[in-house]
Amino acid sequence: MFVILLLMLTVLTTTVSLNTRTTAGMFISSWQGKLRLARDAAENGLVISASELNKPSNRMLLGSVPLDKWKTNDYNVYTDWNNVTVRAGQVIYPSPCRFLPNWDVYQITQEALNMSSINPPDRTMVDSDNGQYYRVLGIKLTKADRSPVSRTTETAAQNAVSYLTITVEGIYSLGTAPTTANPNPTNSVHYTVQQEYQLVPRCCRQIAYPVDTGSTANACAAVNLYGAYKPEWIARSTSQAGLFKTNQ
Repeated sequence: MFVILLLMLTVLTTTVSLNTRTTAGMFISSWQGKLRLARDAAENGLVISASELNKPSNRMLLGSVPLDKWKTNDYNVYTDWNNVTVRAGQVIYPSPCRFLPNWDVYQITQEALNMSSINPPDRTMVDSDNGQYYRVLGIKLTKADRSPVSRTTETAAQNAVSYLTITVEGIYSLGTAPTTANPNPTNSVHYTVQQEYQLVPRCCRQIAYPVDTGSTANACAAVNLYGAYKPEWIARSTSQAGLFKTNQ
């Protein structure tokens, strides 16, 4: 009888242990799957954000407008002998550098202006479908030596490489959709990606980047017609990345 009871206890313990491991394995697998979807959303948002800043309409923002002035609607940029107020739909690209009638290609986008804020509430939630969402948490600039560029008074250099860091949060939430006001619904999974890019100046859509040849002159200095204009800035060549994951 004692042996039978011992055998029954062994079988019962083994069964419970296997069920526990199976349940734990299913939970871990499910959570990892959700985390992967959140990471995919973050990486997708990063690509979209970098592409947005590289649109012709937005290429002069980083070198012409301090980050904290992007959404004030009272900051003026001198172009085409006029002061242009920075806001969505405005053109700060010099007219000799763009080709009409496609002038609308050079209108500043609201999506780009939204990126500059580093504090809430302006962190727009974007639905990527399939329960995946992303939002840009902020962008920042640093100089060639990676010292900070003032968000209130400075812009990217016109004659040297700068660095642009974009931070994007991906969210997976199959139930309640996250919103700008409520980004952390119950059981949502979050993954944050931070990526750094080289930011280089060139003049009027030219292929050449003077800084690549070691030049320390303004990128437009060698082009007489455009000498009075600021260059455009291109985000290129990923330099380094940091990945940070959170689960809420």
